[in-house]
Amino acid sequence: MLCRIFTVFLIPFFLNSLFSQETEENQVGVGIGTSTLAPGSAFQIESTTGAMVQPRMTSSEMNAIPTPLDGAFIFNTTENAWYIHKEGSWQTFVRVQTPSIILNRGQTNNAIIITDTTNITPFPLNQDNTLVSDIDFYQATENNGEIRILRSGTYLISAGFSTTNLPPGSLTYRLEVSLNNTTSSIITNGEVNLPGSDYWGTSGNILLILQTNDLINIGYILKGASASTRTAAFFNIGVSKL
Repeated sequence: MLCRIFTVFLIPFFLNSLFSQETEENQVGVGIGTSTLAPGSAFQIESTTGAMVQPRMTSSEMNAIPTPLDGAFIFNTTENAWYIHKEGSWQTFVRVQTPSIILNRGQTNNAIIITDTTNITPFPLNQDNTLVSDIDFYQATENNGEIRILRSGTYLISAGFSTTNLPPGSLTYRLEVSLNNTTSSIITNGEVNLPGSDYWGTSGNILLILQTNDLINIGYILKGASASTRTAAFFNIGVSKL
């Protein structure tokens, strides 16, 4: 009988010593592998032989968690990345750089289209011309000049193109971005008048607030007295989430 009383007494004492410590402010923190919990620690682990493993699950399992609190933290085995629940949605935890997408195309014959109308020509860039893309934020489509936004936020959109042999004479130009094939915003515009055929290019930037699944389309107008084509030195689109 004495042995049983002694055992029952020891178990809660042992667990209390292993997992918690009371600070001077009478706040209880949780410590594992330590008997000297730091005053500012609510949970402290000390080990030189093992690692802490967070819950591991697929994207489907993560998205099926009912009403997760902001600050919830898991390792997503589908994406092979840490995810944190923030502002009501799951987001990748570590970003080594600003989430960006870059589409680029170098020298291409007959890629610059000069028209005698004000019709918009899409940038000849699609998913095949992607140099860099954060797939959690962007999807370049098979359509020229089109990018799907996968996360809501504020985005800096840059676009530019150039040619090695713009013809002489007066031409007007405009770069613009359309949103969901409805509203359009001018990136840059102006007029150029060269005395002879020469190298020329233009570029610009614009800030837009975009929503999940918005489609942006980058296009240009290069208008002269008559229609023709020119060799492109480059076409470039860059989008970054701020």
